[in-house]
Amino acid sequence: MMVLQFNRHFQKVAILSTLFLCTTLLYFHQSPIPYIRHQIPQLSSSSSSGHVAQTSEGYSIKPLVYIFPQYYVFEDNNILHGENFTEWVNVKKVTHNAFGLETIRPHESIGFYNGLEFRTRERQGRFLRDHGFYGAVFHHYWFAGRPVMEHVIQKMLEDGEPNIPFMLSWANEPWSARWDGSGGNGKVLIAQEYGLQVAWRKHFDWLLPFFRHPKYIRSNGRIQFVVYNPTHIGHIGPQMFAAWRQWAVEEGLGGMDIIETRWGEGSDKGPDSWEGYPPDAVNEFAPHAGGRDQATFSSLKKMTRVYHRGTLACWDTTPRHPTDHLAVSLPTCHPRTWQHHLVEMFRKIKSEPNPIGSENFFFVNALNEWGEGNSIEPSAQFGDGYGVAMKNALELSEKEHVWADISNGLSLVRDQEIAAVMEKKADACVLIRASPDNSEDKVFKLSAMLRSLQAQHNQNWRAVVFQSDRATFPELPVLVTRALDARVKHVEVSKDVVIPMPEGEDASFLATDWVIRELSTLSPGCASARYLLVTDGSNTYESSAFDSLSGSQDLIGLNVESRQHIWDHPKLQNKAWESRCSLLQEPGLNLCSASTPTLATFDLSATFFNLGKFQAENHSFDRVFHDFPRPQGGGFAEYLINERKWSFAPPQGNECHVRHNPAYSSCLKTGNFWFDSPVFKEMGCYSTTNLMRLFEKTSPLLEVLDLEFFRQNGYCVRYKEEAYARMLASSGSV
Repeated sequence: MMVLQFNRHFQKVAILSTLFLCTTLLYFHQSPIPYIRHQIPQLSSSSSSGHVAQTSEGYSIKPLVYIFPQYYVFEDNNILHGENFTEWVNVKKVTHNAFGLETIRPHESIGFYNGLEFRTRERQGRFLRDHGFYGAVFHHYWFAGRPVMEHVIQKMLEDGEPNIPFMLSWANEPWSARWDGSGGNGKVLIAQEYGLQVAWRKHFDWLLPFFRHPKYIRSNGRIQFVVYNPTHIGHIGPQMFAAWRQWAVEEGLGGMDIIETRWGEGSDKGPDSWEGYPPDAVNEFAPHAGGRDQATFSSLKKMTRVYHRGTLACWDTTPRHPTDHLAVSLPTCHPRTWQHHLVEMFRKIKSEPNPIGSENFFFVNALNEWGEGNSIEPSAQFGDGYGVAMKNALELSEKEHVWADISNGLSLVRDQEIAAVMEKKADACVLIRASPDNSEDKVFKLSAMLRSLQAQHNQNWRAVVFQSDRATFPELPVLVTRALDARVKHVEVSKDVVIPMPEGEDASFLATDWVIRELSTLSPGCASARYLLVTDGSNTYESSAFDSLSGSQDLIGLNVESRQHIWDHPKLQNKAWESRCSLLQEPGLNLCSASTPTLATFDLSATFFNLGKFQAENHSFDRVFHDFPRPQGGGFAEYLINERKWSFAPPQGNECHVRHNPAYSSCLKTGNFWFDSPVFKEMGCYSTTNLMRLFEKTSPLLEVLDLEFFRQNGYCVRYKEEAYARMLASSGSV
């Protein structure tokens, strides 16, 4: 009996232990859904079918995230900021920013944690590993011969957590009362002094235990050390760094690379100390490199041969500036837009990688800058959405983007194929009307348009790129050259062609007509093509767009998504306030519609013209857009069908062929968002900067916009209900 009772007791203990273990595992491997207050990206399926890009053996993207340590009590802070000060003191001071949005706060699952505790650091390491990060960059503080706020990284040496590869970034600015290194009215709390060789060696020796750690990050066998503000060090920097490199070799570390952080937002100018002493490598630390608007980050030009790109999650310094009116906030941050932004950044890295052997680090600011509203850790507002966005973006890039070494290898074959295509009569001549709005620092780039042509199933096309206006655009011939495609030619429109400034929405087609007249000289391959396509440098084409050119019709239509088509879409005509933005996400909604030869549905960029017939009948686009009633393109198409008896072939199926940008779906893919305004001129694709510029005079804090709705969905902005009602009333729509 005693044995039986013992066995029953043992069974109960075993069952309880098993339940406890299962509960623990579920906690650590839970879905992101329990975290969230708003919609966030969901983890993509790793088993999803589709094209998978070839993998490079010599390259990889290694995301690194900055970790800020000021989440525990230490003596310097007690003296400088008051007893028991941590960054949480700032975070808890405020609840909302100037835009009326909640300042982000840690999710209850992590709370206002102690950064020194083992479980905090273990959790952070697990979060980063689980979401695709390669490693961490710890801010390291050293002032005038001594470390400050060093306890977190010292703990890491002791117990190994966070268990992830790491490097150090020397935050070498003075410690100031304004939290920005400037001193704020001259108030410097801890000054920065660099000293000479003895001071340099003391600093280096203190760093040695970290450099010797097996998880310290290397590239080409050399340890990597970041210097946050090389300008502040000045001309003593090159000598200091040279000494450190030498000591790293002498200490058996294999050498050292100093990664110097880029400043100046979009400026290409580096510190004066770089003259004659080029840096080993440069990294981007947003917002110092590129500003705060992620839309422009991928357009930053590389400053050195080894160059590491970077980004931020968001920006809101309200916790650090609750009353002094110095806070800077971004009102439209969301993991969903961030994921699309990351995909574009990874495409850029893969197209312009560092030399083989050098790593391609990607510096993310930050894991936990809660006082700057810039944290990818789980938050009350977004859960683990930023972590999920990173993991998804890495997987998407792996499927969609090819590294430069593979692209170069494929180019040898492609060039031979293009040479064979060039011997044939082209199916399509594509005239691309470019402007400075298609430069690399804009949302809809000419380079994206050219890549979409190169991805066509039907490769038998030629293209002529020209400027449709007289604005300054020196980058244009460079962009065409970088396409590395013999089918694409840049031409300069004769200065004899007088191109007037457009009036209102009228566009001049004088340059287009000149190119068509001179085609046989400018591009004989284009001149002999069967079909003509006139488009803009902002548009993009799906790979099946040119598949229908085997017929004999005079006009061939494509399915197109455009701002105009969205405005006219029959399923988007509900003007009720609650339908704004929401209808765009309706399941099964097809935003593409056919370009047909009617006033209401014609789209020039989605229609192929019989080129020989167009020239033989002496048509002119400029006459069209002056002589025909609005919309002129549709009127011209009706004229060709009804008066000139041209034949027409509609698109087959519902597959979208053209994104006449700004289009909704391509807008989201750029990492930007849609503004679903009831005013046609306002409706469209926006970055944070452009949205604030639109309202800078009438509503500088965006009081009329429903920003909380954007936080809930992350793809679309709309007016607040009361502002929307006023607009409809003033326009007579109600």
